[in-house]
Amino acid sequence: MKLQRRSAYISRNLQAQSAFRLILEAHGVGVEGESLVHFKPVPFGVVPDADWVFFYSPRAVRFFLGNLPHPLSPEVRLGCIGPSTAQAVTDMGYQVAFTGTGEPETTADAFAEAANGQRVLFPQARHSRQSVQKKLGSIIKSTGIIVYDNRPAADFPLRCPEVLVFTSPLNAKAYLSRYEILPGQQLVAIGNPTASACRSFGKEPVLASAPNEEALAQAVLHCLAGE
Repeated sequence: MKLQRRSAYISRNLQAQSAFRLILEAHGVGVEGESLVHFKPVPFGVVPDADWVFFYSPRAVRFFLGNLPHPLSPEVRLGCIGPSTAQAVTDMGYQVAFTGTGEPETTADAFAEAANGQRVLFPQARHSRQSVQKKLGSIIKSTGIIVYDNRPAADFPLRCPEVLVFTSPLNAKAYLSRYEILPGQQLVAIGNPTASACRSFGKEPVLASAPNEEALAQAVLHCLAGE
């Protein structure tokens, strides 16, 4: 297969006004976006009592807050792993009490100070890595609740752009377990867990400077600058 020059694929379904798309297209880079993971809600009933609810992703926000059997107590504070997740909470009409950096390590350290000794509920995917929970350990009293399922897509095409951008470990594993990287292709990872998933297949990605679309686009431009 021949590489498509000045092009990038991202493992995310992009909106028309996506920052990733707008930045790259302004530089003459073709963009294609499609998630390699399928999601569906998992019904949940009784919500355990908690002092905090901590969200790992905008998707967890939508599947949890959008399907609550009854409103949360106003005394429950909401925490988010990063700004995009916090925005999803705000968009649903709730206030955010804690926003992390988007990276599990630094976020867990900061959240430990806010929630030390308190009860924290983590709405999550069935295959969640539980990164913040595991790092905090006994510092908090954590409970997980599965609110959606995330499974790799069973069938998707080989991608031929110069740069492949992976936005989660599961997306990276879905692609790299199915296809070989083409000669000349470069990889970009949104964060350290995704980079580790790439390395488990013997591939060294460029790590984005931050877990957002602007940084991912800049990483792609960095890759293309050396073509």
